Amino acid sequence: MTVLGLQHINLPIAPDGDKLAREFYVDLLGFEEIERPEIARHQQGGWFSVGSVNLHLSVQDPFVANKVGHPAFVVDDIMKLTEHLRDAGYEVSEDPTFIGFLRRTTHDPFGNRVELMQPEDMVQHKL
Repeated sequence: MTVLGLQHINLPIAPDGDKLAREFYVDLLGFEEIERPEIARHQQGGWFSVGSVNLHLSVQDPFVANKVGHPAFVVDDIMKLTEHLRDAGYEVSEDPTFIGFLRRTTHDPFGNRVELMQPEDMVQHKL
């Protein structure tokens, strides 16, 4: 028996946090909201997708942010996304390069840690 892949990531959100979640994950990070199966439609939260990444956001009450375990999303322009997030009021820290990736860390509106990574070979170097 072998694990074949990763089907989805699930992050906690605060009760009544649907709007904030959509603003962050859809408007800022570019995820698309996808339809949930009937069994999950009555719940707060949502299911989102971009590329091969599936993200489920589920209400946790009482809410506790996920500050250690986190997703690390590969992005195509880390500098532009960093600026976009900062313009929207999010703090973004620059992390040491990691195995050929530029890295940044931010937190979603609920305090969940979110790592952003861009392969170094995709970075446009300015002279």
